[in-house]
Amino acid sequence: MRVVVVGGTGLIGSRVVNRLRDHGAEVAVGSLRTGIDAYSGQGLAELFVGAEVVVDATSMNRPAYDYEQSHDFFETCTRNILFAEQAAGIQHHVGVSLIGAHGIDSEFFRGKSAQERLLDAAPTPHTLLRTTMLHEFVPRLIDHVATTHLVRLPPLRVQPVSADEVAAEIVHLALGAPLNGAFELAGPTVHFLDALARQVLQAAGDPRPVTPDHDAFYLGARFEPGSEVLLPSWRTTTTTFEDWRTEHFRPRVDTPA
Repeated sequence: MRVVVVGGTGLIGSRVVNRLRDHGAEVAVGSLRTGIDAYSGQGLAELFVGAEVVVDATSMNRPAYDYEQSHDFFETCTRNILFAEQAAGIQHHVGVSLIGAHGIDSEFFRGKSAQERLLDAAPTPHTLLRTTMLHEFVPRLIDHVATTHLVRLPPLRVQPVSADEVAAEIVHLALGAPLNGAFELAGPTVHFLDALARQVLQAAGDPRPVTPDHDAFYLGARFEPGSEVLLPSWRTTTTTFEDWRTEHFRPRVDTPA
């Protein structure tokens, strides 16, 4: 199987490339470093020749703080990739988006929503993975919002996931049949965003305080206090089968005759 990973030198894309090769796939990498520009469309047609699957990881490489340009970047890249896929006869497009993209008022999330709409309308069979924020994104976010004296972030509920786990799921989807639907992947634990930043700074020995601020932006958007829009729509439970079995099937104690 020949798979093209557009954005294949980035945080997620590079992990996807390595895992696909470990599975024996023939992988072609598309990125600015390899002379491929998804935003202009340069090189996509040639890159897709002979490929069966395209993984679009371009959106994971865009600086999340580049709010105003994000919508145009996401939408334009996706249009160009889908157009080139159709011409090349690609059999499966695997896209990556963010949980909660629909209905959040920022250019970043509107761009992700536009990507999803384009994918739904395209003739190429597809699979879409929606994820939560990455663990690896927290230090980058701190660097962007921090001043010399403090870090100000909204006390927003998030359920972060690791880049390795996202890459593993993308590879699983890319090696399978198109599902023509969207699926969610999140980490196991809900945190407050400001608390995550506090943990990172403490681990790094950085004394700057983290101030929770409901008026602070996250990816160009403000969120209402108590918002859970970035959390997965499903919820895990805590009762295991062993717990249930222990409760309902207690050992029988025979009484003497």
